[in-house]
Amino acid sequence: MKKNVEIKKLGINGEGIGYIDRKIVFVPGALPQEEVIVEIIKQTRTYSEGELLQVVKPSKDRVTPKCRSYDNCQGCTMLHLSYFKQLNAKKEAVRESIRKYTEYDLSRTIFKDVIAAPSQEGFITAVNLPIVDFKGKISFGIYQRDSKYLTLMTRCFKQHPIINECLLKLEEILTTNKCKTYSDKFRTGLRFLKVKLIDNKLQLVFITGRDGLKEEIVKEISQLPHVASIFMSVNTSKHQEFDELGYSKLYGATRLELHDDKNQYLVSVKSKLPENIEMMWKQNQTIKSLVQDSQKIISLNCGIGLLELNLDQEIVAIDEKRYQIDDAKLNAKYLKKENVTFIAGDLDSKIVTYAKKKVYDTLIIQNERYGLSDTIKDTIKIAKFKTIIYACQSHSTLAKDLADLEKNYKLERIIGLDTSCHNSYLTTIVKLVRK
Repeated sequence: MKKNVEIKKLGINGEGIGYIDRKIVFVPGALPQEEVIVEIIKQTRTYSEGELLQVVKPSKDRVTPKCRSYDNCQGCTMLHLSYFKQLNAKKEAVRESIRKYTEYDLSRTIFKDVIAAPSQEGFITAVNLPIVDFKGKISFGIYQRDSKYLTLMTRCFKQHPIINECLLKLEEILTTNKCKTYSDKFRTGLRFLKVKLIDNKLQLVFITGRDGLKEEIVKEISQLPHVASIFMSVNTSKHQEFDELGYSKLYGATRLELHDDKNQYLVSVKSKLPENIEMMWKQNQTIKSLVQDSQKIISLNCGIGLLELNLDQEIVAIDEKRYQIDDAKLNAKYLKKENVTFIAGDLDSKIVTYAKKKVYDTLIIQNERYGLSDTIKDTIKIAKFKTIIYACQSHSTLAKDLADLEKNYKLERIIGLDTSCHNSYLTTIVKLVRK
């Protein structure tokens, strides 16, 4: 069923929103103030979903996507919108979520423009990709959730050029050597590739079946430009939490060196870094500026401690991944940072333990897309932290958590960081001050 729709606004996932007979219709790829023709592909009692067939009246903010896979790949839902309008849309999505779930009066909160990414291309420096068979060739790609369309990731414009060059060379080496993709039946073949680019050096991790990776192939890969280390993990289980198992080093450095303006850090193979290193440093600087008046801090989800190692206050930093804490402790020792105590363990139990031991004036929470547990919220109420700095990549999750905290905390400041360009994700940092 084809319908003409006038798009009124953008949804939280970057889709256009219009109305047909007063029922809301979601149209991916459409922009506000556009008149479009859509095919209704799904109807429920409360909403419809439409596939964009034609833009009859385009928005002045529409741009031509530079990615050849844009029509089928679901990774860049806002690529057709000019970049600075993307930032405006993300800011408004945060405001809408907070208005929807909380009673905060945002006219009393400082919320400046979203901080733009310095690079909107080539910024991704960490990827995890399935190894796939494409027309008889070994490649790297992602099957889209709804359509099952295979998007090859060897030329993604958001990935750093060094990563793309390496993927193309690996494609050639693995195909020439007649490698096979993973077979569930025989539990052999290549499953996944994990790539980290740190200071122009590549760390490669192959997840394989029980046959592993042949020595001559490893030797050939080790000769590629920028390759500093190669690891392998034999994993035939159905789950994809590969970091829980061990890695065998096949070539090169055990750890890579990561540098900021003044320090050097060691990063092991299991430890996670965000895909956008440039914006990670910006996020750390932003949080540091918000805790200048703090004296004693608890920090949750600290990772390898890149934020905490740049703070001078007394800090207890907690992460659930022991291997990340091992890196953090190693770097603290190397940098002679004795003000930070790094703890590995369950966040719920550890925050309760340390909040009981001593009075801390500040709580830092770095969250991806999952909300705060009831235990953490209860501890916040009991511990009465003067200041909470909460960073989250999901504005709806953030807003729901704020609703549980607003009785005791004022929302003083909101800062948006565009850590993930061309899609709806935004890292939002809020500063809460106890009433």
